[in-house]
Amino acid sequence: MFALANWQLQRGLDKAQRMQSIDSVTNSTSYSFDAVLARTQDIQDLPISFSGSIESQQVFLLDNRIKQGRPGFDVYAVAKSNDHNVLVNFGWVAGKQMRDDLPEVSLPDRLNDAQGRVVLPSDNPMVKETATQDGLWPKVIQQIDIQFIEQVLQAEVLPFVITLTQNNAQFIRNWQPVVMPPEKHYAYAVQWLGLGIAAFFVYFFALRARLRSGLKKGSHEQDE
Repeated sequence: MFALANWQLQRGLDKAQRMQSIDSVTNSTSYSFDAVLARTQDIQDLPISFSGSIESQQVFLLDNRIKQGRPGFDVYAVAKSNDHNVLVNFGWVAGKQMRDDLPEVSLPDRLNDAQGRVVLPSDNPMVKETATQDGLWPKVIQQIDIQFIEQVLQAEVLPFVITLTQNNAQFIRNWQPVVMPPEKHYAYAVQWLGLGIAAFFVYFFALRARLRSGLKKGSHEQDE
């Protein structure tokens, strides 16, 4: 329980640091594609403006995305900009009643001066990919695994994603880099700490009672 409290505390501190980093770049001008590529670190959440051609027929649908209680998908496709392939998140679309009935999306063949944010995808080893490397599109995926996408496309893809932020009638684009605020992690840390302290005192008094009982038993045996 103490370990869980410490883990939640660290998660809260990490979230607070990321929110501070986001605030520091929110009012800055958008970086060009070349400027982002020139940076070797600290590219997470950077605003970016870029242009590129889109592989509009090769659509990836990220599964299990929930918006306002409705299940749906985040729509991804690869853009080629400055001879580099980069995965682009076009936004969220609602799913249909039948799970096998995938939503139809229409992507442009090109983006010009598109505005977005740089996102570094995280790999969850507990998530098992169910998509196959075949020629069927759109392809439903369980997480953003750049290596898997490279295998599917048979091409190199940059290790970050650009999430588009401009309003669009077809997609919902309410970019939320931090879903759970730091305060919630701190509250969980306090709860785990309280449970740990309570468990410690229960153990302490139970052990003391057991030791007293053992001493009394030993004293009676000596008297006999």
